[in-house]
Amino acid sequence: MATDNLTSLHQHEEGMRARSLAAIEADAGLSDHWSLVAEAMSAIYAFTHDHVHESENELTLQYLGIRLFNVAGTSIKLALSGYYQNAFGQLRDMIETSFLVDYLSTYPEKIDEWKRADKKKRISHFGAGVIRNALDKRDGYTSGERKRIYDVISELASHASYQGISLTTTGPDNMAQVGPFFDDKKLASWLGPNPSGRDMNFLMAQRHYLKVVNTWWSKYRGAKPQVVP
Repeated sequence: MATDNLTSLHQHEEGMRARSLAAIEADAGLSDHWSLVAEAMSAIYAFTHDHVHESENELTLQYLGIRLFNVAGTSIKLALSGYYQNAFGQLRDMIETSFLVDYLSTYPEKIDEWKRADKKKRISHFGAGVIRNALDKRDGYTSGERKRIYDVISELASHASYQGISLTTTGPDNMAQVGPFFDDKKLASWLGPNPSGRDMNFLMAQRHYLKVVNTWWSKYRGAKPQVVP
């Protein structure tokens, strides 16, 4: 039966997950970053689930935090199971949402406007490009790094591009794979440590996310944010 193939696929995915977790456990750098991911998700969970909101604006940020938590969990599940392109694709959602959270946290007077905006206004006033530009202006950034990171992930993972095929290949011959597969370099690139070449773009995305987490921790836990190099 065709459904037997789905059962077999799931078993293969679980095998990839076990192999990925073993690879992470065997590498000190990967283990450190894995723990960091867990801590970040715990912080988001504490805010979205355990924290009692004190205003409607804070509740709205909690809703966006739920989206961040869920997309992080989805990316983890896909990456550990060997669906690297799709795991990276979830990072774009995470980056776009974290940018919006960063913006609305900085300008809380915009939260109600964002909530009530129709599709046309949401795109024109709160679209991904608008939010990136506003954050760059706030921070005094002129390099366009936020846009570059977003565009790289979009091109390689979110859009159906020829360049994106590279995230489905493995082995010395770079053969494209059907379904999940294990690739230690792609797993390490997704998790973050010691990137090189194009993978630096993904590290920069994570670097920004850490800044957002540090800012949140300072606001809601009363701790001084750690410096993210």
